[in-house]
Amino acid sequence: MTLIEILVASVIFALIISGLVSVFVMAKVYNVHGRARLTASELGSFFLDPLQMQVDESIWWTSCLGRHAAADCPDVIGNIDSRPYRATYTVDDVVGTDLRRATVTINWNEN
Repeated sequence: MTLIEILVASVIFALIISGLVSVFVMAKVYNVHGRARLTASELGSFFLDPLQMQVDESIWWTSCLGRHAAADCPDVIGNIDSRPYRATYTVDDVVGTDLRRATVTINWNEN
C-alpha cells in the first residue's frame, strides 16, 4: 500500500469514529435528561398526594389549595441526584362549575 492510501483510510476511519463518539455522547445527554424528567414526574405526583387530602370543604380555606399557593405552603421538594427540584402550583377555578384545578410545575437545573 502507498502512503496516500494509508492516509485516506486513516481520515475515513477518524471521521467514522468521531461520528460514533458524538452519537454516544448525545445518547448519554438524552438519558440523563430523561431520568431527570422521570424523577420530576414522580416528585410531582408525590407533591400532589398531600394536597389531595386537603380537598375537604371543612378545611378548604385553611389549606394550601384554598389560599391559592400562599407563601407558607411547601415548595421545595429536595435535592435528588444533586439537583434541587422546586415545585410551584396554581389553583384555578373551572369555568361554569364550582370545581378547582391544581396545576403543579416542577423545575430543576440541568448542569
